[in-house]
Amino acid sequence: MGQPVSALAAGVQSGDGSRATAKVSSNTRVQTTAGPVGVLSDVMQFPGPTSVTGNWIVGSTRVSVLGMPVINQVSTGTSYGPTGPTGPMTVVQGDTRVSSL
Repeated sequence: MGQPVSALAAGVQSGDGSRATAKVSSNTRVQTTAGPVGVLSDVMQFPGPTSVTGNWIVGSTRVSVLGMPVINQVSTGTSYGPTGPTGPMTVVQGDTRVSSL
């Protein structure tokens, strides 16, 4: 069964529980009603007193956009702070109208 794909930055959560505030994406072609579909090369930015960013490690196995795997609710990544990794990064809210395997 397909999983909802990531479209909004606020639907991504870092290891410390904070939601992303921005997403830098290379995907400019495939959009949902909520925004551009997340791809493996996206960089996530999280709020806080220090600069925390996140990179995706595992994406969808069967669906890609511009040759890069799509990010869905079973994708994982790592968030990084100034002193090193802060924990896993996951999609907690995807676009339910678009799904991928």
